[in-house]
Amino acid sequence: MTDYQLTVETEVGEATVHPIDRDITSIGRAEENQIQILDIKSSRNHCQIERGNGEYRLVDLESQNGTRVNGKKVNRHTLTIGDEIQIGTTVIRFDEVPAGKPATGAIKRKPRRDFRSSIHKRRLRSVTSLLRKKEEKEAGAAFEALEEALAAIEEKHGEEGLAVALEIASSALDREPAAGESDRLALLLRLQEVAKAMNSELNTAKLLDLIMDSVIDLTRAERGFLMLFHEGGKLSVEVARNIDKESLTKPEFEFSRSVVHQVHETGEAVVSADAQVDPRFTKSSVSVSNLQLRSVLCMPLLIRERMIGVVYIDNRYQEGLFEDEDVDILHSFADQAAIAIENARLHEDVTRKNAELQKSKEKVEQLNALLQEKVEHQRVELEDVKEVLGHKQAELELKYTYEQIVGESKAMRQVFQLLDKITDTDAPVFIHGESGTGKELVARAIHFNGPRKKERFVSENCAAISETLLESELFGYVKGAFTGADRDKKGLFEIADRGTLFLDEIGEMSALMQKKLLRVLQEGEFRRVGGKDPIHVDVRIISASNKDIKKLVEATTFREDLYYRINVITVNLPPLRDRKEDVPLLVQHFVERIARNSGAPVLEIDKEALRMLLNYHWPGNVRELENEITRGAALAGQRITPAVLSENLKGGRARGIDLAAVQGRGLKDLLREYTEALEKEVIELTLSESGGVKSEAARRLGISRPTLDAKIDTLGIRPPK
Repeated sequence: MTDYQLTVETEVGEATVHPIDRDITSIGRAEENQIQILDIKSSRNHCQIERGNGEYRLVDLESQNGTRVNGKKVNRHTLTIGDEIQIGTTVIRFDEVPAGKPATGAIKRKPRRDFRSSIHKRRLRSVTSLLRKKEEKEAGAAFEALEEALAAIEEKHGEEGLAVALEIASSALDREPAAGESDRLALLLRLQEVAKAMNSELNTAKLLDLIMDSVIDLTRAERGFLMLFHEGGKLSVEVARNIDKESLTKPEFEFSRSVVHQVHETGEAVVSADAQVDPRFTKSSVSVSNLQLRSVLCMPLLIRERMIGVVYIDNRYQEGLFEDEDVDILHSFADQAAIAIENARLHEDVTRKNAELQKSKEKVEQLNALLQEKVEHQRVELEDVKEVLGHKQAELELKYTYEQIVGESKAMRQVFQLLDKITDTDAPVFIHGESGTGKELVARAIHFNGPRKKERFVSENCAAISETLLESELFGYVKGAFTGADRDKKGLFEIADRGTLFLDEIGEMSALMQKKLLRVLQEGEFRRVGGKDPIHVDVRIISASNKDIKKLVEATTFREDLYYRINVITVNLPPLRDRKEDVPLLVQHFVERIARNSGAPVLEIDKEALRMLLNYHWPGNVRELENEITRGAALAGQRITPAVLSENLKGGRARGIDLAAVQGRGLKDLLREYTEALEKEVIELTLSESGGVKSEAARRLGISRPTLDAKIDTLGIRPPK
């Protein structure tokens, strides 16, 4: 069996060799990694190498600065001999273990950085020699830091700048360092490293985390908060950390607003050695006293005299942690941080606008190509193009986006336009559609685009559980209400308070539950099972059913007063057979999602297979189409062909139909007979596959148990033995 190793080479030429002797080899700055690299651009847990099935796969662990292999940024990559992994300035080479040589230990390599001037080389060696005499134990680290600083100066200011820097370094080393000067130098070097990292980070969220964690590291603060100002002076806490880099759960209650307000008003930093006795806060700030704050420092983030936010740090246990010199250094750091934040915001804004511009450009190119093609045909073809352009214009006029609902047909555009009108209201909505048409997706779109989107969205299938359990689920219960009720439990109405409750298959709800639901909708209150105290809630109700509720009212199986309560606005979802033009979009959506989940290439669709998909009537709607594509992807290689489609689609147009008997027959009668025959066959097949267990068959078919029983009686189906 071939053994492999990793050779880790740092920027200054030091290299170590590590064997790959476990299934997962972790790499990063943290000490717990199998391979620790002290590179400023390395995350604590940066990446890992996974061994399995004779392969070694590199996996990036969502690192801040990314991982590159042979110069190309990757998320996952199967390693081959000679591959070079780059993390910042550190290079890791993947190789076989040479015969007779153990894969471990350290080796020396020539440094990759070299100064151009031989005179400067000699002067640098003399400065380094002097440095080693003064600090023998720390010579290696100090030399590396000095060399990196001088290299940066040379790159920016050339030979003359390097010469001046060497003179300053020599004169500084000729005298004894003042008290605390080494710590200050270390702090300055650390600030330089952080500034480099900030300038290279263009993701705003990651940049804010980096700034906050760096400030806590530099100042030894117990906690830190980075806050930004928005339009109208509104303040938001973007990052809240403790000294262990853990996020605080309720940051808005953990800092002194009076201190932040003072910085906002004056534009000057506020520092206090002991806020408990500081006269600026002892009388006016209750939060300082309640939080038991000692050391406090709040620094403004300024861009061209405009305050974009503040950095707030404190310590509740140590006095005098922040000194005036710390404030001076952090002033410079805050200026660089503010510039980095502004640059990241501008970059993201430009990226977003460029993406929108590119998308618009591609859309225009598509429309132009379509127009050019249609112009070459008859006048009727030109009218079709105008209709398409009108549809696209209607899409652009939509107020909200509906990415989770795939469809561009006229029927779906009408649904989207209706959703645009009702989303901002609190009116109850009833969604009617066959099983598999996506009723819950529409309910989620209404909630997450509406004014309650920050609150809970809770859903319940009224047909999936019994009446007693449904009452407990909706209203909750108190301890001792029934056997097994060993504690109080909130119901879905309480959980969804100020949010949205989606009641699917509401037509299956019993008469007693309808009565209790009506009372909640009328009064806005209910009692838990076994409870006495009323509970008031504010919940938006969205309900759905595949049945015609109005017919249920006429049959007296559904309360008329409840019908008018839930049916203020009705959304009718078209079945897939009525929007066949959406089938190609849905197919593409499903194969792309399968590719994302599996990491495999996107499957192609054979033209004949697509034709069969378009010709099929889809009694199970979008859910059936999704199952068909998932099944086809599992059986296919790189292309879905007619051979991997199910027998339902292979049956062709003549399935269950005698063409000779069509003459003189009404279309409605033919469709009804055909649908009933197909429905009977599907139910019989599902019952057989479920071993005759009706509840399992109902679950697979996406219908309730009572609905299945009714269909078995109506269609004359004999359950299998």
